[in-house]
Amino acid sequence: MSEEKKSTAGWGTVVAVVTVITLMGVIFFWLKGCELYIGGVIFRDVRALAGMTFEIIMFIWIILASALSFKKIKDEKERKKMRGSIIAVSIVMLAMLGFMAWIVAGDVERSGKAAIAETDIGEGQSLLLAENEEKFSTSGESFYEITVYCRKGIRLKKIGRQDEYYFAHNNMVKNGQYRVERKGDTVTVYYDYGELINGLKWKEEYSDDPPEYIDKNYSLK
Repeated sequence: MSEEKKSTAGWGTVVAVVTVITLMGVIFFWLKGCELYIGGVIFRDVRALAGMTFEIIMFIWIILASALSFKKIKDEKERKKMRGSIIAVSIVMLAMLGFMAWIVAGDVERSGKAAIAETDIGEGQSLLLAENEEKFSTSGESFYEITVYCRKGIRLKKIGRQDEYYFAHNNMVKNGQYRVERKGDTVTVYYDYGELINGLKWKEEYSDDPPEYIDKNYSLK
């Protein structure tokens, strides 16, 4: 290969790497502090998935470039060395693909088991409530928890949580036991309390006339 062609190939590699790194930075900034909602599935580890996707793209580029160079190498030792490198990179790439598939499958399964409800709150936004069954790591006892998101397009911003452990009939999202109101940059969710359990009681000022709803305010900023 002539010096001119080597120089051109070198600059091409530099441009490709800089382009990928820049694009990766832009996407990571866009994904900062958010999750994605696509096809009814909440993807939680989106930055990790994006990072692995870019790494896999780089691995594919390395494998293709190495395969093209492999054809031009005549020395058997060099061919053997490059063959080993291609195999090693391919194994790492396949392992990463498997890990990505595992993460995506986990998000699909979790979303499939969740009760997800969405309410339009104007200005191109909606409030998404995702109710999942959780378990205490120590006792294994299960309870329900609501994660509150502000949705804009496919982006989800987590703005709060509501623990349903202390209520006799939880599943507030599944049963539609809530209502939503927006005022400026604040949204209020009124949760139908049901009854308290585990010996818990309302405060003295509420004992004679307990509230119909528990209200929680969430900032959209």
